[in-house]
Amino acid sequence: MKKLIALIAVATLVIAGCSSGKYTDKIDKAVKKQEKYQKHLAKEHKGDVERKFEKKNSNIYVFDKGKYVMIAYKPIKDDAEVHHYTYKFKDGKAQYIKDFKAKGYAQKHKPDYKEENMDIES
Repeated sequence: MKKLIALIAVATLVIAGCSSGKYTDKIDKAVKKQEKYQKHLAKEHKGDVERKFEKKNSNIYVFDKGKYVMIAYKPIKDDAEVHHYTYKFKDGKAQYIKDFKAKGYAQKHKPDYKEENMDIES
């Protein structure tokens, strides 16, 4: 019985680990862009904005078989509002999409992959 439970636990970890591997490169590229943007934002708005973007404090969603990577997090200190940043991939490069209706898109489409590290209340 213990072997069966151990086997199930290992299989679950392997499946969970492999599911994100498909989009790891795109997620990493979007995260790098967001890190640069957050540093730039922090320089412009000294004190009010978090100094750096932390992936561990964000939710990441992949849509349309890797065409879009959406990052949701709180870039402003002491502010409960979650901001959504969406990147579109073209020729292997991440491009930020300005004025993308991220919340509406996320409500109408099911993500191919999601990594939720914070609670977002709708």
